[in-house]
Amino acid sequence: MPQSPAAPLNARRVLVAVVPPVLAIGAVLVTFLSLRDRLPDRMAVHIGSGGHADGFSGQGAFLATALGVLIGDGALFGALTYWIRTTPGVQRTIAVIGGTVAVLTGWLIVAVLLANSDVTDASSVTLPGAQAALAFAAAAVYAAIGWLTCGKAEEAEESETVSGPSTGAERLPLGDSETAGWTRVAGSRVLPATGALVAAAGIVIGFTTGWLPALPLLITGAPMALLTGARVTADRRGITVTPSLTPWPRLNVPLERIAEAGHRTVNPVRDFGGWGYRARPGASGIVLRSGDAISARLTTGSEFVVTVDDAATAAALLNTLAERERERRTATGG
Repeated sequence: MPQSPAAPLNARRVLVAVVPPVLAIGAVLVTFLSLRDRLPDRMAVHIGSGGHADGFSGQGAFLATALGVLIGDGALFGALTYWIRTTPGVQRTIAVIGGTVAVLTGWLIVAVLLANSDVTDASSVTLPGAQAALAFAAAAVYAAIGWLTCGKAEEAEESETVSGPSTGAERLPLGDSETAGWTRVAGSRVLPATGALVAAAGIVIGFTTGWLPALPLLITGAPMALLTGARVTADRRGITVTPSLTPWPRLNVPLERIAEAGHRTVNPVRDFGGWGYRARPGASGIVLRSGDAISARLTTGSEFVVTVDDAATAAALLNTLAERERERRTATGG
């Protein structure tokens, strides 16, 4: 399948992702510098249940951590928004998530600084639950504004077309009474590393601004860090993909849904907007790395891909088995 040409950059989406981190950094710096003489040397940096302080840090360490989180947010989501141009729907979502996280994080950091002003004992610092509610409300408002600002995702997706596998319908010779199966483990280095970074960011935010805003990052990062690979099997059941460490969750594309199989080169960011289970108009699949992939054209006209070594052999076997299944169903009237 030929690679999609690079789509033109939608500058609005990049701005939606990077402007909130920049503004949040400015707000944090202005607040910190204006309150510096009124802040205790030992600041309360984590507010536990009940709104009372249970974590502490020096002024410099708190500021460095806060700015690092915001800079990382802007750099990560800004870069992803720039790179993911051929899948506008994913690009739009990434941009809005990046900006929304920055609004939420920046609000809570400023709230913690204000709560520490003019106190002599950091352990007496409290943060009313209303502040968290306001932070989430501001994030929700920005998410709505950012979503509208990004524009419709269909503008570039409407031109997407699904073509057949590049290698044609090659077949693996099998006798009438013979059967065969193929299986390989497909690994990923990007997903575990990304998951570890996301989980680490969640831990940092948990210790600095609170565990409630950190929860989405921890829930997302921990499973991603454990997703080290998948077992891909091609046999009489069709294409089956399971995590390499556990038998579930299981994804199966049965033979009767496969019109033709081939293989092609896949670039996760350019073709699908990222790694893992991906879906875009006309195509879906398990994308764990760049390189060779099984490319199955389904009876619905859409494409299903799985990145794995020796995809050509798997595709040839699937074509043979799928043809045999069609002949069997025709003979039995199924």
